[in-house]
Amino acid sequence: MDTDDLYSVEVPETAFRTPCGGNIGGSLESCVSFADIPGEPGAYAIRDTKLGAASPTLRFSAAEMTDFVTAITAPGDNA
Repeated sequence: MDTDDLYSVEVPETAFRTPCGGNIGGSLESCVSFADIPGEPGAYAIRDTKLGAASPTLRFSAAEMTDFVTAITAPGDNA
């Protein structure tokens, strides 16, 4: 599925999970929440936890998530 099409799939509010703790309660909280996109294996909706349901949601296909993880775990300067 094209990434643009991922935005047409409704993701229920209850599907979002927050896997990190970060700076809980502090002003510099850095967590994200994510949800599987229904009907799209390996595709995710990701948003900032500080804004909750009001946060803009980014959507990524399985291939895009694989590329992201590969890039951030590659040895060398990833800055």
